[in-house]
Amino acid sequence: MVSGIPARLLSSAAKRGASIPRSRWFSIRKLHQRRGLLYNPEHGLGQFLPPPALRTAIDWQDGLLDRLNEEVKGTSEENLSVTQTVLNLSGYRERTLAFNYASLALNNSFFLDHLKPPSEESETHEKEMSSELFSAIETHHGSLSQLKSSFSAAAMGMFTNGWVWFVSDQRGITGILPTFGPGTLLVRSRKHMASGERGLIFGDSMRDGLESSPPDAPSESDVLPSDVTPPTSPTPKTQPPGTWPSSPVSGVSTSTLPPTPNPLGPRFIHTSRVLRDVDPSSKSTLFGVANRDTSPGDAATIKTVGQVLFPLFCVPVYEHSWMSAGYGVWGKEEWLKQLWSVIDWEKVSQSYNVARASQANFRG
Repeated sequence: MVSGIPARLLSSAAKRGASIPRSRWFSIRKLHQRRGLLYNPEHGLGQFLPPPALRTAIDWQDGLLDRLNEEVKGTSEENLSVTQTVLNLSGYRERTLAFNYASLALNNSFFLDHLKPPSEESETHEKEMSSELFSAIETHHGSLSQLKSSFSAAAMGMFTNGWVWFVSDQRGITGILPTFGPGTLLVRSRKHMASGERGLIFGDSMRDGLESSPPDAPSESDVLPSDVTPPTSPTPKTQPPGTWPSSPVSGVSTSTLPPTPNPLGPRFIHTSRVLRDVDPSSKSTLFGVANRDTSPGDAATIKTVGQVLFPLFCVPVYEHSWMSAGYGVWGKEEWLKQLWSVIDWEKVSQSYNVARASQANFRG
């Protein structure tokens, strides 16, 4: 009950509200906001992300979303999801800042969403891994220990910021793939995430109306046509010394960008490399197991591996990650050792099963 307000006023207000077209409900700008984690951030994530380090990761997410909100204010992207923003702006140098913020927010969300606090009963959550995923890891990497070693080696081999991903394709072949800077693997695979919220990402929770239709991620053909030029960044700033323009560090939007490196081939450090190209003397590599006993049918299919990738989990290769965890500037290796105590293998297994189930659709 509402006391002290005449019933006629309440009735009149209700009628006015009912007269507002539904199309206007979603025209009101809704800022990207971080949704809560599924675990208590005050307790941290073991030695991998103790409370101060987890708070740093959360603060970084908040900062990315705040800066993204400023970048898209007054543009055609201000009411879009983070994912759609990445898709729309991926080809526009003038909007590099907004793209970077959105892409990094996607990656950081996915990273945090596939972790959970250490188990009180055991050192890891490996007992929650499905038998299918465990078998795939043994087949493609030799053992779970070898996967950990290869994954850490990929991260240790990166001398620039980026992300290292554990991925699968539709055949269930797993591999390790790095992306550099704000690069992401998520925009093409959003509909395949194991999240119970249809791939809702860390920062899209306020968009129930916009996210409900359609549930699947848009294809690359949905990106803005090349003859449409989005507005430049609405928040121009002076460039701090020692930073590239249009980088998340500089906060500068300009057409003077660092040179774009040559694109990596489609088979760079993941399992789509043809098996005959792998050194047979090595049982397992970053590309997967070096096995020449593959049947002719499997060998033919291997050539198509990697056309569609399903991210299973990822880790950031950013100094603030291990420094905030107390490992110091040179503590990346020790920090990575702690990752395996907090990987949510149950969720990873769910994503792997979804990847394998998609094979029928791929063939169809």
